Amino acid sequence: MELLTPSLEISESYFEALEKGYVDKSRGKKATIKDIPTIKNNFTAFVSSFDDLEPTLDLITLSNGEKVERLPSITRWIWDDGFVGAISLRWQKGTTDLPYYCLGHIGCEVVEWKRNQGFGYFALKSMCEIAKRMEMSFVELVTDFDNVKAQRLIVKCNGRLIELFVKPKHLGKTLSIRYRIYF
Repeated sequence: MELLTPSLEISESYFEALEKGYVDKSRGKKATIKDIPTIKNNFTAFVSSFDDLEPTLDLITLSNGEKVERLPSITRWIWDDGFVGAISLRWQKGTTDLPYYCLGHIGCEVVEWKRNQGFGYFALKSMCEIAKRMEMSFVELVTDFDNVKAQRLIVKCNGRLIELFVKPKHLGKTLSIRYRIYF
């Protein structure tokens, strides 16, 4: 089990996961099976977005059409003899605060057919170590109220419940829970 920086050399396993129905939401944009030709056409540009330490002036368009600044971020593929999922870390320079359009520092997803095997735990613990090395004092994670498995995972990684809240309209207005993991 390891976290890898996405690369062309290991991309076939990622494409196979998309072909099986995996929807990659790790970078703020969805990638599905229909995006494979576009990604393959310009794989270099695709993977360049995985280590976005100095975000460009490009804006991100929210689901409501609003354009907002891109945050610095890193994304890693969770790997175990093939692609298992993705985990990303987002932040603002000089603060642990996040803008209203980004609810948590870390987002993690494991392909459906590899869940409940410890990959999420491994990935979250590993990404927390990266955040700690970046001198962040904590990270926040948000999960839907009905996602009990994600809640258990976050608590297992020493997550403390911060609040129960309703996500903003542009994020679906669902009941959610915010956790914080301190370092």
